[in-house]
Amino acid sequence: MSRVYLAMGTNLGDRMLNLAHALTLLPPAVKLLRCSRVYETPPWGYLDQPDFLNMAIEGETTLEPLMLLDWLKLLEEKIGRKKSERYGPRLIDLDILFFDDLQMQSERLEIPHPRLAERAFVLVPLADLVPDLVHPVAHATIRELLAKVDRSGIAAVTADEDTTPGDVGLALQNHPSALDRYLRLPPSHQREYLKHIQEAHKSATRQRRIAWMIDRLTEEGNLP
Repeated sequence: MSRVYLAMGTNLGDRMLNLAHALTLLPPAVKLLRCSRVYETPPWGYLDQPDFLNMAIEGETTLEPLMLLDWLKLLEEKIGRKKSERYGPRLIDLDILFFDDLQMQSERLEIPHPRLAERAFVLVPLADLVPDLVHPVAHATIRELLAKVDRSGIAAVTADEDTTPGDVGLALQNHPSALDRYLRLPPSHQREYLKHIQEAHKSATRQRRIAWMIDRLTEEGNLP
């Protein structure tokens, strides 16, 4: 089992729903361990586009790095991402930041992520999870790298005590039969469940709706 850190970003459509949807599709290939807060961040590289929501996750996987890359690209397509210009708007973006302490370079994948150290929108959420993790190439901690970049314009949109968009994915992960049936639903049906949960303004109501979804998915006869 390998420890991985992934970056997630979105700036089209219902951005919080896009993050939640991606997080429900990661298990069981990626076991969710922890999620950062969600941050609204200004665009990087190509500025004439909407602001992003960004977050980072810590997880575990049995997949090899290139298999994980292929899996993430498949999930992006399932959520609805279309090819676009580099650094342009996107419905969802899933990137591998670290994979254990691996250092690799290939035509398709470089680990650690080659531009991680210069991107505040990646370092800020990553610092929520592992501020003292040492970048094996830069030989500096995430905290130290973050101190060297401009983080202006980045603002948390969820607080530590808030329910993050990862709560649905974690709940499904803990109920394998419900997860299996959820993953067999069409993406549009998955998003309907997530919209119903997202519309809850109170944490207690949200948790009740998540429990209702789990129950519904595990009921006999509700197989898709």
